[in-house]
Amino acid sequence: MAGASSSASFVGMWRREGEKSVGSVEYLQAHGLPADKAAARAVAPYQQEWRETGLEDGEFLVLTDPGTGRGVRKLVYPLGEWEEPFEGNSELFGQDAGYVFRNTTWEDVGDVGYVHLTESVTPLGWETTQRRLEGDDTMIVERTYTPKLKDGSAGTKIASKEVFKRMAVFKPFETAS
Repeated sequence: MAGASSSASFVGMWRREGEKSVGSVEYLQAHGLPADKAAARAVAPYQQEWRETGLEDGEFLVLTDPGTGRGVRKLVYPLGEWEEPFEGNSELFGQDAGYVFRNTTWEDVGDVGYVHLTESVTPLGWETTQRRLEGDDTMIVERTYTPKLKDGSAGTKIASKEVFKRMAVFKPFETAS
């Protein structure tokens, strides 16, 4: 992991460019959203702020405003295995309360450099999310999702790609003393 956070610094504010996304509607439909709702969510305003926790190199606190009116979601992405509880009524995780079991690592994938990789097991299926930077101002988020069928087996894998742009953060002028 040496050098991963310095070579792939996600710290900052990010805005999804929904019109540049590929496969997002199909990804949301695979989670059970109707086509019209999936199409609207795929291009809805969506912002994230990534902060280093300071506890471990490469670990982040991510604040997400998905534009749904539910408020800002706060989640720490620790490295290694971890669990994310959810209260139910989730479009991505299921209607009943439960846990998402995750594993987050930094992986060196050669020509694109380090990626922030999170593998997840949810009540609805299995997902891999890979985040990487293109230049200093573009974050690419690639997801693969395999829904769990009623018999417990794996359904057809769905892939999506989202594009996020770094947002300028204004800081106050320093005052002369």
